[in-house]
Amino acid sequence: MPSPEPSRPDVDIAFPPQPEFVGVARHVIAALVRLSDPGSDIVEDVKLAVSEACTNAVTVTTRAGSEEPVTVVGAVDGGRVEVTVADRGVPREEAGGDAIPESLDFSFEQGLSLPLLEGLVDELEISPRDGGGSVVRMVLSPRTDA
Repeated sequence: MPSPEPSRPDVDIAFPPQPEFVGVARHVIAALVRLSDPGSDIVEDVKLAVSEACTNAVTVTTRAGSEEPVTVVGAVDGGRVEVTVADRGVPREEAGGDAIPESLDFSFEQGLSLPLLEGLVDELEISPRDGGGSVVRMVLSPRTDA
């Protein structure tokens, strides 16, 4: 099983499971990519992927009633960007939620964010987190001209 976090993180942040912190995480990881690889053509994809994963993490952590922080770990190596986002949530069906998403509840288990992430990233893994919750691992690589 792959490591849930990059072996050499450049950024390791934690924030309360509140929506207003998603933008902070997105901008920190985008800044990391820009500083590590100023010519990177994937900054916008990284920002969108981090936003989607963090929004889901906040949603499921809040729904689980947890106040534990969402964690985001990022590393850039030769233009390759690896980001993990970890939550303390539980799947909707385990939390006793209904089948219709609330206005701010467009999470992975509703099937709206997951296809978007799969289209943005080169590698996507979602695995259980020790102690409860999930870890989303994403890898994005620079685009190559075909």
